[in-house]
Amino acid sequence: MNKPLFLSQLERAEATFSVLPVTQALLRTLRSELAKGDPPWWLATQKAWEKRRFVGWMEAWGLFVSCLHFEALNDAPSPFVDYFPCCGGTDEADPAGDLLKFLADAPPSFYQNLQKARRRPFLWSRTTLWIPPALLYFQRRGLPYYLAQSGAGAGLDLAADKTLGYKGFDSELILGRVGVDSEPLALEDIRDRRWLTASLFPDQIRPIRVLDHALRKAREIEQRDAGWIQLAKCRENLAAAFLTKNLPAEDDAGLLLFNMGVTDLLSDEEYRDYQAQAARMMAPWGDRALWVEVEHVRGELYSTTLQLRVWKLAEGALDGLVMASFDQGAGTIDFNEEAAAKFLS
Repeated sequence: MNKPLFLSQLERAEATFSVLPVTQALLRTLRSELAKGDPPWWLATQKAWEKRRFVGWMEAWGLFVSCLHFEALNDAPSPFVDYFPCCGGTDEADPAGDLLKFLADAPPSFYQNLQKARRRPFLWSRTTLWIPPALLYFQRRGLPYYLAQSGAGAGLDLAADKTLGYKGFDSELILGRVGVDSEPLALEDIRDRRWLTASLFPDQIRPIRVLDHALRKAREIEQRDAGWIQLAKCRENLAAAFLTKNLPAEDDAGLLLFNMGVTDLLSDEEYRDYQAQAARMMAPWGDRALWVEVEHVRGELYSTTLQLRVWKLAEGALDGLVMASFDQGAGTIDFNEEAAAKFLS
């Protein structure tokens, strides 16, 4: 990640997230300081990132803000507590001064997270998006199915029907829930729960409250039904291959693979390989397999449009449809219900 690219991404982010004043102030301060030269914190950041590759335009700066957010959640005397609404602060004050003081002597954990951590933002408007395709493809046929996710984190997306609810959805059709992640998170680990919160921006108060609710409900279910979600450690781009090996096809059941914020972080070559793996995984299941993606538009440099894409096999090859599009910038939704119902019939 070079400085000119990071600066351009910060500028774009500052304009895109104008409704989040604290986050915007952090971005503005970072951009202003980088425009002046190469402060020590930037040199330390580049060192932390020297073995990382960022594809999506929100990856690097989003991770930087999440690492700041995590330090506030993990350290009661943190200077950010007075500014971050999630910690009881106010969005009327400018955190610039304390941000620079923090960066002048940031703890090792900050750079360790920059080096290794990955954001897993849990947003109620996205976490249930696997449910409409499941309703149309499996529930309408009364077909039991396994639910799997690449990049599952702590498995909260897999639990959305149970923790957030969805009118008319039959959870009993789900035979098992399997999450694949390069570094699975544990709900019983306080640091992992804090990282999930830190994956949201510090002034996203409503999403943070929904996350807290989902965490509480998921832990309650886990106490009654231990292991109801199975999490496996495996690189996200190999999730389909992992499922092919570990989840054999059943004649009287189906399989739904879900990914969100995973494939738009892959290069074009890696994505083609991911597609090929998905097709091989789906082949033994035939018309009882569905692949659902919630990802940004591939090829758009600063995409703020999410697409809900569904894939099935037709004559042995992948056949896809953009079921819905969500323009985060304009706040609009384009959902072709008739086309989706026909495609998934």
